[in-house]
Amino acid sequence: MPELLVVRLHPVSVTQTGAAPSPPQAEWLVVDGNGARRGNVSWGSLSDAAAAQGSRKAVVLVPGTDVLLAEPVLPLKGGAKLAQVVPFALEEHLAVDVEDLHFAVGKRDSRPGTPVAAVSRARLDEWVALLRDAGLSTETLYAETSVLPTVTGAVAMLIDGHRLYVRRETQPGTVIEIEPLIEALQLALGSGEESREHVTIFVSEDDYERERELLEDLREFTASLQLKLLPDGPLPLLASNIAKAGAVNLLQGAYAAKTKLTVSFAPWRYAAILATVFVAAHIGVKTWQYYHYKKVESLLDAQIAETFQQALPGAPVPNTLEARRQVEQILGQLRGTGPTSGMLTTLAMLSEAMAQAPNTAIEALSYRNNVTDLRVLTPSVDVLDRIRQVAGERGVTAEIQSTNPRDSKVEGRLQFKKAGA
Repeated sequence: MPELLVVRLHPVSVTQTGAAPSPPQAEWLVVDGNGARRGNVSWGSLSDAAAAQGSRKAVVLVPGTDVLLAEPVLPLKGGAKLAQVVPFALEEHLAVDVEDLHFAVGKRDSRPGTPVAAVSRARLDEWVALLRDAGLSTETLYAETSVLPTVTGAVAMLIDGHRLYVRRETQPGTVIEIEPLIEALQLALGSGEESREHVTIFVSEDDYERERELLEDLREFTASLQLKLLPDGPLPLLASNIAKAGAVNLLQGAYAAKTKLTVSFAPWRYAAILATVFVAAHIGVKTWQYYHYKKVESLLDAQIAETFQQALPGAPVPNTLEARRQVEQILGQLRGTGPTSGMLTTLAMLSEAMAQAPNTAIEALSYRNNVTDLRVLTPSVDVLDRIRQVAGERGVTAEIQSTNPRDSKVEGRLQFKKAGA
């Protein structure tokens, strides 16, 4: 299963006014296609993360504080027009001009709304430039709030420093950046229903130790509270949810990854020449085989006609295909029955034997008392022996009675007897 490099990008910090920004900070983790971790969480610059990429595909998580997630109900199901409708559907909920925002649209699921992500074009340009300058290649950019876990029947919360991430089953993820933490928790729980809610909080060990008393006291304000510690921080949790979260990729439209296909034919020149020679040779061989087999077929047709005349003296000779059909039909009807069954068995055997004896001509054939005498002109004694072997395989006893050289060939006399005769 191919591995993924999941990189969580953090905001660029400036040490003081006018000072150069510090190196882009990020944390990264290698996971398999199902989100199971394959190593430890690493911290460093984006250049360090790029060095760890290798041949892996990279998925970059950007700060959720800079991305608005929504699920407006849109009249269209998909297509190019859907992207044009989205800005107007969210215009009343945005504090900035829609012309300054980039909108990405996800796939609609069982809920009535369509997943949409909105981000400032300037901020998206900044992220793309940072990744390009660091040498980190990716086709996928997700808001970290879009890969938050969901808990059935409960509110899922993630505490990461001074940020509180919140995800309800039927709502997209959000992030609250308010200090102190108690105010963020009150705001998050106050946005729910009047009744107390079941809550699951994911928190790092350091954050838990710092806010232990507050988190334990929160139990009396919830229907139930589960605390799940994250020994390595939030990244493994977010990475494990990528495959099933249905997150919206921000790299759409003008920001979509461009696939450049650069083909150089020079390295393939000799392979192409060899392929052409091979095809030409293949066609030549097939052509030769075609004409060779046509010639063989003509010889067999001539032998079929000759055998037809010998088997049915005085009968008009039809075309070779009809002669073959008539002989096969008679053999099928009479084989093994009647006084002529021995001759028919011998003729059926001879038909098969002659097909395996090229350049062999039958000069004389006689049948009497279940004994068939045959005189043939054949290229060699080996061909005569092949006819004898075929006869034995077909249940006919064959004997080569004589062989005489004639016209650079061999005149052979064979006698056939049906087994048991």
